[in-house]
Formats: sequence, C-alpha cells, structure tokens
Amino acid sequence: MNVNPHEPVAVRHTANPSRTRMAGLLLAAGAASWAAGTVIVGDKIQEGIQTLDTITGMLFVVGLFAFVWTVLATRGVGDGWARIIPVGLLVLLPGAFLVNALSFGYATYDDLPLPLMILDACWPLSQLGMLVLGIAIAVRGHYQDALRWLPLLAGMWFPVTVVAQIFGGPTVSVYVSAAWLLGMHAHLGVRLALPRGTEPGHHA
Repeated sequence: MNVNPHEPVAVRHTANPSRTRMAGLLLAAGAASWAAGTVIVGDKIQEGIQTLDTITGMLFVVGLFAFVWTVLATRGVGDGWARIIPVGLLVLLPGAFLVNALSFGYATYDDLPLPLMILDACWPLSQLGMLVLGIAIAVRGHYQDALRWLPLLAGMWFPVTVVAQIFGGPTVSVYVSAAWLLGMHAHLGVRLALPRGTEPGHHA
C-alpha cells in the first residue's frame, strides 16, 4: 500500500490481494474461454445462437464483472463522479449475462421475445462502457505501468471487432476478436493474478 502523505488519498486504496488475484483469474479464464469458443464456432454464429459461444460468452461476462468490481474497490477511477462508470457497468453486465442465459432454446436472436430483445441492449452498452472505463482509468492514473493502459486497450475490443467485421467480413472478425481477447483481456487478467507486484496502485 502506498503511504506517501503527499500523494492523493485515492492511491492508497487497494483491494484484498487474494480477491484481486481471483478477479484476474476469472478475467483471464473468461476471455480465453470466449476466444476459444468464438474460433471453434466460427462462421456458424451467423446462423443463429450457438451453445458454446453463449456459455463461453457468459464466462467472459463473469470475468468482466470481477474486474469492474476490483476497479470500484480500488478506486481505480477515483472517488468523484467517475465512480458512476463502474457502478453502471455492475448493472449492465448482469443484464448481458442474463440475456445469454435466457437465450437457450431459441434458434436466433430474432426469435427472442421483446423483453429479452430489450435486455440484449445491455451487451453492446456494457462493451461501450468498458471503453469509457478504460479511458477513465488511463486518465486517472491510479494504476501504474501496463495496468494503467491495458483496460483502455481491452475496452477497444468492441469498436475493433466492428471495424474488422466491416472491412474483413465475419471470418476475419472472429480471429481479430479472439486475438484481442487473448492479448488484452486475458493479458490484463494474468497481470492481476500474479502473486506479487501487480496489485492496482503498485508498479507492475
């Protein structure tokens, strides 16, 4: 813990190290699982709801939730108005998880009843929220070294995959998405899970 009295108070807030490491493990495992799931499913995702993609996507959301909870606990965006960002994500991410869980039994997303279609908005909104969170973390500077910038890069997953879909098509988008999940989200999770030196608020 940083105890320099001349540094901002927020820098001295840290989460329980074991919980931080657990969040890192969940994020790394969830991101790696979904990356593998999307590659295995491949272009079949265009045909409708795929069980493997849905299950691994849920694991990914669990990892994101654990990470966002850690950001909130460690004051990663400070104590001011910016705290609304992780708080909002802690509302949106369960919605994204729930729509996946309730989609089993439907052939395509077009078959979902209206309430689930509305709930499905939690998915893109939560991913845009992750980008905003990454920006806030980078600007705040509470985390050091790679932990300061990896959340921003991870948050860029949604726009990056959209661009890949537009210019490269579904197949390219699948591999770009998987690579980004492994290189950014899983990488971030591994750093958080390391036993020493990478807790938020410390130098990696």
